[in-house]
Amino acid sequence: MENLEIKRFGRYEVLGELGRGAMGVVYKAHDPQIERTVAVKTVSLLGQEPEAEDEFRQRFRNEAQAAGRLHHPGIVAVFDVGEDSEKHDPYIVLEYVAGETLSRLLAREKKLPLEKTLKITEEIAEALDYAHAQGVTHRDIKPGNILITLDGHAKIADFGIAKLNLAHFTVPGKVMGTPAYMAPEQLSGEGADGRSDLFSLGVILYVMLTGHSPFTGNSATTVCFKVVNREPVPASVLDLNLPPEVDPVIAGAMAKNPEERYQRGAELAADLRRLRTDEPKDATTTRLEAISALLTRSTSARLGRQRPAAGLAHAAMLVHRTLSRRPARGLILAVATLGLLVIIWTQSRSLFRSPELTAGPAPVPMHPAVLPASPPEVVPDSATKASAPTKVATRKSSATPIDMKPQAAPRPVKEVIVPLSMVELAVRHQFKEATLSVWVDDRLILTRSLHGGGQKRLVVFGGVRGSESETLKIPAGEHTLRLRARTADQTVDLSKTIPAQMVGGDDKTLLVTFDKHNTAMHLEWQ
Repeated sequence: MENLEIKRFGRYEVLGELGRGAMGVVYKAHDPQIERTVAVKTVSLLGQEPEAEDEFRQRFRNEAQAAGRLHHPGIVAVFDVGEDSEKHDPYIVLEYVAGETLSRLLAREKKLPLEKTLKITEEIAEALDYAHAQGVTHRDIKPGNILITLDGHAKIADFGIAKLNLAHFTVPGKVMGTPAYMAPEQLSGEGADGRSDLFSLGVILYVMLTGHSPFTGNSATTVCFKVVNREPVPASVLDLNLPPEVDPVIAGAMAKNPEERYQRGAELAADLRRLRTDEPKDATTTRLEAISALLTRSTSARLGRQRPAAGLAHAAMLVHRTLSRRPARGLILAVATLGLLVIIWTQSRSLFRSPELTAGPAPVPMHPAVLPASPPEVVPDSATKASAPTKVATRKSSATPIDMKPQAAPRPVKEVIVPLSMVELAVRHQFKEATLSVWVDDRLILTRSLHGGGQKRLVVFGGVRGSESETLKIPAGEHTLRLRARTADQTVDLSKTIPAQMVGGDDKTLLVTFDKHNTAMHLEWQ
């Protein structure tokens, strides 16, 4: 082990080691010129090609200079950059912050009190707003890059060099970093801006409040799929002690589409401050306007594809965003919106209470993603007595014969409602054009086209042409699922089955992948 007592980085005398990471080592050091304690973070360039190394060194200095212009109490300051005299690895000199990372705090506490969580998130949002206004995006906001001082304030670390970390240590088909905290556009290779940082902050807010990640899975593939395609369960559902007002704030930060997200950290900070101070709002008129905005932004399609809780969270986000942006428009809007509410209520009943699961005398068209339950056979009592003779009165009268037994009315057929399970079908494929069919117990429930190239490509999956998803509603019970993928020219025709034990109200993900040359299909429950 190296002798830290004599090790130096330029004029900085090493006092001890603070931690190690993917980039290198972080040391606690002393600056004798101005008698202050600093942190020195090294960057190892071992194994890099000479051209790539030279390019990185230049970018390192440029990014460090940009981060050095940031002067904010919520951002760890950058003091200096240099190169190690022995290994010639670059290093950056940072403000030393006594305290611990948010990741270590969460590992110990699991989740934080509401007031403390809102205050920490508000401070981070304000710091991000300042940095974004200076043209600097972090790109790797996560608990490990948030420092909590001894007096409980938040500071963001690794500004500037976080971008270099992700770029420098990225290899084909893999992105370094934590996918669960990365925005969908980052995973899709579309680039990042300040709104990407706000998405990551929304994930941190969710974790601090609930003690759970909004996007979980036993593989990076599953996590990335959920980040891009799935809406998390609202935080107030996981913890009933949380006020429901936190849900639209989280949803506003974690919207899949950057245009539907908070556009600035200051907006998020203002809403968090209102939650903390319980600031009153003019809720009646603005809520009606928010619902009107919800309809004009084509959210009904999303509500149809998502689980009820997820759809409500997205709707709440749009409502909340409109509350803070648009003035009241009066009674006319209220009347118009009331009619639209009736339409939404009617459609939601049809979405989440499938008519094809209700037994009745008339056939009901079957939704392709839902299996109907077999209606019970109901035999009216009159059917068993149809052959018995009917007594007719001989009394001469125009009145109804008193001895005639009326036909027994058929018993009403009772509704049979079968509990449903939700299955998210996640498909990763290399097809340019193909068709995917799904059967449940030999009954075809889905036929879908697979298109490669035009789909968003998740950069963490090397060689993937397309990424598709579909939500299936399957009755509870034991089933056998069969999937078949076939190209139009029938050069590829793959089929595979998998058992499914479904529980009412359950929520599963079936991952469907293909090998590099489309010679085999793989099915895996997540």
